[in-house]
This record gives sequence, structure tokens and C-alpha cells, in this order.
Amino acid sequence: MTTSHSDAVQQIERALLGSILLDNSVSPQTETLSAADFSLDSHRRIYRRIAAMFEEQCPVDITTLGLELAKLGELDSCGGPSYVGSLLDHAFPANFPSYVRQVGEAACERRYIILCERLVDASANDTRREILAEMQDLLSGKSARDWRSLFHSYDEILNAPPARFVIDGFLQEEGITLIGGLAGHGKTLCMLAMVRALLEGGKLFHHFAVNKTADRVIYLIPEAGLGPFSARLKTFHLQEHVQAGRLFCRTLSAEGQLALTDPRLLDAVKGADVFLDTAIRFMDGAEDAENSRAFADTLFGLQRAGARTICGAHHSPKSFGKDNFMTLENVLRGSGDIGAMLATCWGLSQVDATSNRIFVQNVKARDFSACEPFIIQGRPAIDASGYFDLTEPPGFAGSLEDHKQGRGRPEIANKDSKIAEARRMKEQGSSYRQIARQLGVSVGTVSGWLSQ
Repeated sequence: MTTSHSDAVQQIERALLGSILLDNSVSPQTETLSAADFSLDSHRRIYRRIAAMFEEQCPVDITTLGLELAKLGELDSCGGPSYVGSLLDHAFPANFPSYVRQVGEAACERRYIILCERLVDASANDTRREILAEMQDLLSGKSARDWRSLFHSYDEILNAPPARFVIDGFLQEEGITLIGGLAGHGKTLCMLAMVRALLEGGKLFHHFAVNKTADRVIYLIPEAGLGPFSARLKTFHLQEHVQAGRLFCRTLSAEGQLALTDPRLLDAVKGADVFLDTAIRFMDGAEDAENSRAFADTLFGLQRAGARTICGAHHSPKSFGKDNFMTLENVLRGSGDIGAMLATCWGLSQVDATSNRIFVQNVKARDFSACEPFIIQGRPAIDASGYFDLTEPPGFAGSLEDHKQGRGRPEIANKDSKIAEARRMKEQGSSYRQIARQLGVSVGTVSGWLSQ
């Protein structure tokens, strides 16, 4: 900073201080400034005393200021009575917003010079990164003393987009999604179906449209070896995307361990869709509240690093196998803090192991209305084409209770004849709802009969 520029800054500081003393009403405009933003020690002392006088609800004028500084023994340090009195000679309240801006800019310039000097002297990489981060905040206009920069502006709130979906109504952008279910109930298969839909476009489960295909997908599965997982990739026809450099996978077979805070991974997730299978493998310690909150912070770190979406598989408690219903609490094992951090959660329950029929229900939908439950079927469709069949779309699957057998529900009287009647009515063009109403059963029951 040149001598002439320094002199100009000092002149502006005098004008700012004098304007406050001449017209107290301009003082609130200085909330973005602190005493440290002034270049001269005398100006810092004067500004602090003025701020204290406002806080103490004392009169704030040139005479009272002189008396206060003298009482504290600071008058001589501030240039003496003549210098303090001369502040009014520079006052021009009409120009006050310009004074505030220029004092702030000059303070930022001084801090930047200091940071540059610290960077040259720094020898540790961690220290250099911290200094560079401070420089970036300074250049972007973020001030450690400007508390307003901590919050969203009116324009940001007014122009914020609504909830956006990468897969319409299923996978939310800028949010965390979990797929919950018992072991062996199809969580990995469903997530691989999501990966294929993201990479190729079209519709997930022949129903949920992909709004924008993925540039890069990262799939981390630390509880499966490369061999078994590779077979699943081939089943879903995903190996070609690995070859094209759009799908990146890491399994139990990879060397070492990879933390979600690894700087290399944080670089990789920028703009990517991230899958964690299972998510809990990346949590330290027990699935209690404290560790769940730390885990949530780690996932939020992936979001801050630029991940477009984050989707994880999560185990249900064993007791879920006895339930005829789905809630967020019985679909996800562990602390409720896990469910609290989510934008979306889908529960899975395999209702037929032979054909791998999976009942899917949304148990948490933040800021959107989720569809009704539906049923997808894996065999023989996945082996033949790499896609699930949608046997009962939303609105036709009924409830989970409709598909659980041996749970205290009475047998349907004349079941065989009703199935035959349902098929006849379907051939005549009756809807599932009309058939269900006529036969006195649920829509989900009718859907199950007609899909067999």
C-alpha cells in the first residue's frame, strides 16, 4: 500500500468518524466494521469509545467524546484535543456509505498483504491450507466480523430453487437418501438399478424419470469383494460405464481403508452421485446418537464438497421382519439421528424370495409428496435384461400387510373362485379398484393375484 493511498485512507477514516459525531443517525451503517478495520491506532481508539458511548446510551458529540477520552487517559494517544476536534472539519454525512465501503476495502487489502506474508513464511501444508482458505474468504467478501455473512440474504431466499430431483420423485438433489431393509432383501440390487438409470437415462423401475443423467457415479461397497460385486455389475450391464470412466467402484478387495473425509475422495465427489453400500460401514463406533451425529456431519461434508446426490443402504432391525407395516423408525436400525438427517428414505421388504418381489414404500419425504407403495420383481427380468419389472405400480400395491402371509390375517373365503373372477373382470376391462370393490378385497390383493 503506497504512502499516498495510506494518507487517503486515513482521510476517509477521519471523515467517517466526524460524520458520526455530526449526525448520529448514520452510525447503524457501520455494523459491518470493527475498530480493527481502521488503519491508525488513534482512529481505532476513537471508534471503540464512540461505539461504547452508543452502547451506554450517552450523548455522542465532539465535546462528550473529548471528555470520555480524557477520563480514560487516551486523549493524548488519539492526537490530543485539537486532532479530535478537527474530525468535524472532515465530516460529510451524505457520503457516509462510501466511507464505510472504502474503510472496509482498505482493511481487507491490509489483511490480504498480511496473509501473503504469512503464506511465504509458512512451512507446514496444513498451515498453508488454512491461510489459503482465509484468503479465499477474504477475496469472496466474507469477513470474520461481518455477522450478516453467516446468513442467507433476502435475494438468496427469494430465488432459491424448490426441491430438485435427479430421479423424479425418488432421488433428491442436495439431499441424503437411504434405502432401508433387512439383509438379503434387495438393497444393493435396487441401488445398482438406480446407478444404471442415472448413467443411461430413461426411467427407474419403468416409472421414475431421470431428469439429468450422471457425469460420474461413485460406488463404495466395503463389505463385498470384487468378484461377487463384479458379477452384479455385469448383471446390470454396468461394466461398460466403468470402462468409459463414468462409474468408479471400490470394494473390500481394494488396498487400505478409505475414509469419507479423504481429500482425494472429496475431489472425486464434486458433481458426482455417491452410493454407500452400506452407509453404516463408514460410521465410527456404535450406532448411538453421538456417533450418528458425527456420521451425519461426515455426509454433510460430502455435500459441501459438491456431491450431487448421496444414497446409502442401511440395515433394518431384525424385528422388522415380523412387522406388517413400515415407518422410518422400524425401517432404519440405530439412533433416530440417522433418520433425522435424511431428505428421503425408502423401505424395502421382500415379499416373495423365489421371484424376488420387493415391496417398496417411502417412509420419509422432505419437501415433496411421495408416491404410494409399489412392488418390483427381480426374477427373471434382471437376469434377462438387467432391469426390474414393475409388477404393481404406485396405487396398486396396497399395504405391506396385504402381502405378508401368516401374520394373523384370515384366509380369503373362496379365494380360487375370486381369483378366476378377478381375471375375468380384468379381461372385460374392469379396473383394479372396481375388481377389489366387487370382490371385497384390497387393491393390492387384486394386483398380486393378477401378476401371478
